Amino acid sequence: MSIAINEIITVTGHEQLDFQPKYPIDENTTVELSGQFRSTGTESSMIYFGLHSFGENGEEIMSESINRVKEPLLIISKNTDTKSLILEKKPETWYNSNRSDLKVIGIYFDGNIDRLPDYLINYPAYDTYADNNIILNKELPKEIYDKIVPFRTRVMNHYLSSNYDYSAANHVKVDRQWTKFEAIYNGYSIGYGDIKGKFRLGTKSISPFVLANYGQKDEAILEIKNIEITVKNKPKLV
Repeated sequence: MSIAINEIITVTGHEQLDFQPKYPIDENTTVELSGQFRSTGTESSMIYFGLHSFGENGEEIMSESINRVKEPLLIISKNTDTKSLILEKKPETWYNSNRSDLKVIGIYFDGNIDRLPDYLINYPAYDTYADNNIILNKELPKEIYDKIVPFRTRVMNHYLSSNYDYSAANHVKVDRQWTKFEAIYNGYSIGYGDIKGKFRLGTKSISPFVLANYGQKDEAILEIKNIEITVKNKPKLV
């Protein structure tokens, strides 16, 4: 399965381009993505180029769902006010700075961290910590709180980064001649964040995505052509 968008697209100033339709993928899929870009304005264009990722129900797979610090911790008790979680020990590597975007908490009800979290307490989930008692900034919904099982449920410190995957071009200034950017994707980024050329954990479909003239105004003009995506699926073993 493949698609080619051959007409020249001209973008003036900052704009996001999500090329539909969505293409289904799984662990047997290889995706080849490429496109050509050039700057024609008085200021060189800054681009990001990669994939927009979607889950099983069409929801976006955002950065805060997959980016996390490598320190899962068991919840050993919970307070009835639903705003305090007592952990097995004081976090050693969780973010404890003033940056709120680094303070997301992912909850894994059954303790299995090899998948997307069951629930995210979005940033800032907490302000700081001095011991193993994490004081939350917001009440948990009762249905979430009730699913937390002490000595089974784990939490991890998640954080934000790029909204989308940018394996083909990440914060790149484009020259005034046509330049090709490309990436090959296969397999999932099992671990603690984006990995170049890997699908985001939980991804079930993708579409090409370009962030054109990032943070720029009308002085930046970007031309785009030959956006191509090829989706190949290995035969499944029966």
